[in-house]
Order: sequence, then structure tokens, then C-alpha cells
Amino acid sequence: MWKRIFTIPLVLIMVLSFTACTNGTGEAEERAASPSAQEIVSYAVDSLDDIKTSQFEMNMTMAMAGEAEGETFEATMVMDFNGTLDLENGRMGMDITMNVATPGEDKIEMAVATYLLDDFVYMMMDLPEVGPMWMKLEMPEVAWEEMNQVESQIGLLEASQVKIIGSETIDGIDCYVLQLTPDMEQLWQVVMQQAEVAGEEIVDIPGEFLEEVFRSSSVKQWIAKDTYFLTKAQIDMVAELTPEALGSPQEEGLVTMEIALDLLFYNYNQSVSIVLPPEAVEAIEVPIQ
Repeated sequence: MWKRIFTIPLVLIMVLSFTACTNGTGEAEERAASPSAQEIVSYAVDSLDDIKTSQFEMNMTMAMAGEAEGETFEATMVMDFNGTLDLENGRMGMDITMNVATPGEDKIEMAVATYLLDDFVYMMMDLPEVGPMWMKLEMPEVAWEEMNQVESQIGLLEASQVKIIGSETIDGIDCYVLQLTPDMEQLWQVVMQQAEVAGEEIVDIPGEFLEEVFRSSSVKQWIAKDTYFLTKAQIDMVAELTPEALGSPQEEGLVTMEIALDLLFYNYNQSVSIVLPPEAVEAIEVPIQ
């Protein structure tokens, strides 16, 4: 059970992926003319209809330490995501690189690529000592709901308590900075959905344990003032995972995770090209379970 913990941050990452900025308040007149937090949320939701294409990148660092099954351990994982969405043509491409470092052991490096096109999901996993392997399966009906990072994040925004904490310019774009207090059950549903994006499964944590698992968190979002598109997100989180929360009360141990991530969305409605790599043509077809 404890060995599966790494899948949790992997998804958290993709999902929690939607937050952030700080600074600045502006002049009194500007504040008076600014929309309210709920109006910004409403405009951000409405802006989804105007998005045809987008790109995103994310960096996440997670440190883990604790005791499991009588042994202490620690590990650090660094992940980088780069993705492109073409909603008009029903295509998506995403690359993930991951490095896991554990004291006294060799660093583990892994690469994953995922494509949605032509009614199929294609996934490549490049594992140490195994090499790249391509698989494909017919696209499930919920695939776009899980893969569309912009829509998932705006859904999280819509389900949160929101406070305007300032303004900031991100890559030349003037943004409102929002502090989010998300509904934990809604957040975890999004997290579990995102597990499939990275080809991982994630253990379900009952709702009554969610408040205990997440000891502290800071979730922020930058929303563009002109388009109300999601521009940037930052998340800082500390979670404590107990055997009870993970459904194995007979086991012992406690694992603490410290997660920091930065997410950036850009090139909205710009021309994009998503082409399946030639080697994916021979992908092994996997039947839908």
C-alpha cells in the first residue's frame, strides 16, 4: 500500500495544477471599478467558450519523509509537464518528465507522453532499463473532461471560496490574483480524475479523512483582466498520509509530503500543431476495462 503513495502527488500535481500569484493592490479608483471575486469567477467560467487552443507548462517539486512498515525513508520528486490542447480539432499532446531521488540510491528518471486524437488515446512510457513502449486504447467518453486542464482548473475555481488579494503582470498580461479555499471533496475528485492523465491509478480517500490529510495548503490563481483566461497558478501544500486514510488501518506509519508547484497557461487561441510520432503507429492496442 505504502509503495503506491507516489501516484498521489503525481496526480495532485496535474490536478492541483491551477493557482496563483501575489502582490499589488492598485489605486483606490481602480479597486472601486474592479469586478467582485464572484464576478471574476463567473467571467472565467464563461471564458471557456472562447478557448479554441491553449498550451501549458508546469514544474512540481515534492519532498516526502516518514516511517512505513517499521522503516524510515525520504525521497524528492521533480516533475515537468508541457502540453498543448486543440479543442477545435479534438487533439491533445502532453509530455512529462520525472526524476526521483532517494538518499543512497540511484536517481530514477522516467518520461511519459500522452496524445488524444483520431478517437484514440496514445501513451508512451519510457522506463529505466526497459525503454519506450507505446500503447493505445479507444478514447473513453470522459477522456476530454479529464485531459482538458483549463476546464478542470476553472471547475475547481468555481467550487472554491475566492478572495481577490491583488493584481500582478504575468508575461505582459495584467491579472487579478485570487486566493482559493477549495472544497476538499471536489478537489479530490479532480485529483482522482487526473490520475489517468499520467497513466497512474490513485487510491480513493474517504471524504471524512480529507481534512486530516491536508494539514495546510495555499492555492492561488492569476486570471487575465482582459480575457478572464486562467494565466498562472501556484500551490503549496503539506499533507500527512496515515494508514487509516489510505484504507489500511492494520499497517503502521506516517508519511509527510511537502508539495510546491507552478503552472502557466499561454498561447490561447494561437495556431498549434499536434502530430502523433511515427513510432506510435505500431502502438499496442489495450482493450478498455
